[in-house]
Amino acid sequence: WNHMYIIIDRDAVCAADDMSHHREEFTVPDDITISGLFEFLEFKYIPVIAGNDVVWGLYHHDVEVGAYFTQNRSFINGNIPLSSIINNSEEDNEFYLRYYSSPHRYRIHFISIANSH
Repeated sequence: WNHMYIIIDRDAVCAADDMSHHREEFTVPDDITISGLFEFLEFKYIPVIAGNDVVWGLYHHDVEVGAYFTQNRSFINGNIPLSSIINNSEEDNEFYLRYYSSPHRYRIHFISIANSH
């Protein structure tokens, strides 16, 4: 089993959550997929939100590379291996989780991006 080392940061989900430091380092199998990463992070790192109908977008260098819809446990780009996103350079192993309080908010975010170009 080969492993790779990644750094993850995330949005705060509420004011109290803002007080804690979210940047963490993890060691994951080097064949882990995006859905595998979300499943790995789910109990270790991703906060449980009341109602559990939120979306986490996975970002790499300000580009969204995947997403996790918590209510129906579905993914965007879930089967893409993380290693295909990381170019094996040290600073390339940083990811960011962006929080959307509902699937609707997530879709609005994408519509606004499309319309701004």
